[in-house]
Amino acid sequence: MNSLLLLALLRGASPAAASGPAAVDPGLEASDVSAQYASWARKNRVRGAAAELACLPFLATAQLCFTHVVGDRRVYYTAADTQAPMTLLKEAAGDEASAISLLAPAYVDGFSPRYFSVSGEPRAHAALLFPEALEQRLGGKCVVGIPARGVLLAWVPGDLDFDKVMAVGVKKLYDSLPNAVTSVLYTFDGTSWVVWGEALEEPTR
Repeated sequence: MNSLLLLALLRGASPAAASGPAAVDPGLEASDVSAQYASWARKNRVRGAAAELACLPFLATAQLCFTHVVGDRRVYYTAADTQAPMTLLKEAAGDEASAISLLAPAYVDGFSPRYFSVSGEPRAHAALLFPEALEQRLGGKCVVGIPARGVLLAWVPGDLDFDKVMAVGVKKLYDSLPNAVTSVLYTFDGTSWVVWGEALEEPTR
């Protein structure tokens, strides 16, 4: 199951299931997050369904997982919780206006194109569940970077120098921030999120 099917299911969700503030927060995680969590569970003697994250495949290099606040901690939903992952997806989506409103415009010195970003928000990746609304907010077909948990960058490509700066910036964030997700960049092709590119280190001579 990938972003194509997940987005199609979201479009068919009832208004009650996809409106209002969501107690369930969606977030992209590294593709090996389930294995990492299982390893943590073994070390902490967490067994059974509680050792299995309730995540869904979403991007080629990332999974979509769900969290909520318990007391003063943010915890993952697991298979031990009563909600199935598809139910969590519908509850986590919230409304598109709230998801898109988190993105704030910013500029890179020396460039006129702007990019949009959000960081430090548990719902930072919710905008990816509403690709058409995201494109409308940015003013065109966009590219997104998800370098770390709670961080999203998006811009409209076309200026090659600016695109390079942004791609390198996403890679640097991926390499430096904790809870890294992916350095791969994505764009929405009308049906699903597909790979757009990635900044790669030049080979040493």
